[in-house]
Amino acid sequence: MDLSSALLLARRLLDQHGLTRWRVELDSAVARAGVCRYDERTIGLSAPLTRLHSDVEVRETILHEVAHALAGPHAKHGPRWRAIARSIGSSGARCLDEAAPRIEGAWVGTCPAGHLLTRHRKPTRVMTCGQCTRRFDLRHLLTWTHHGEAGTMHVNYMAELWALRSGTTSAVSLPLGTPVRITVPGRYAGRSGQIVRRGRTRFHVRCGGLVLEVPFAGVAPVTQTDDAADPDEW
Repeated sequence: MDLSSALLLARRLLDQHGLTRWRVELDSAVARAGVCRYDERTIGLSAPLTRLHSDVEVRETILHEVAHALAGPHAKHGPRWRAIARSIGSSGARCLDEAAPRIEGAWVGTCPAGHLLTRHRKPTRVMTCGQCTRRFDLRHLLTWTHHGEAGTMHVNYMAELWALRSGTTSAVSLPLGTPVRITVPGRYAGRSGQIVRRGRTRFHVRCGGLVLEVPFAGVAPVTQTDDAADPDEW
């Protein structure tokens, strides 16, 4: 669909359903067609996907997000959202139709049986093929290429894969509150602290008065021996 036409359609649908103080804007997302930003009172549409989608698909995306705006942030894709979505002309489906055009990710994972999975971001966790098994099984490990070439994997991925293959505990699985020592090179290497938050690829580690962001693979649990040898570091 033409972007100008999509913006005009979105504006008309927002006004039609009482969202006159909401804005509509285009973004560069490639993994989702639309988004509802409650705090900003904004409906975002993916420019790359909007260009690929038909008028019917774009309308469905807009109504999907309008329903989110009307239902509120706590409704998620639950009964309230679904009822509102259907009442304004949306299908009420959680996701865009599988037949709709998509932009394939630059990262391609291949299992030993040849099944493929794509990602737009570099994988940070080890994955196995969901078509071969419903359970995590290293016999069906996905190996990744980037734009057709062997890609350099994220440090967290490599650390988790090594831990899985060696039977040791992966830093990725450490829970909040775990005492850890920073192992990644840098000015804070060797400092001890406590995991206080977990991000997508990093832990937030409190060391005294500092909270440091450290890759999952850049920490190691503090043993009792370590703790006794350096009791005042954190």
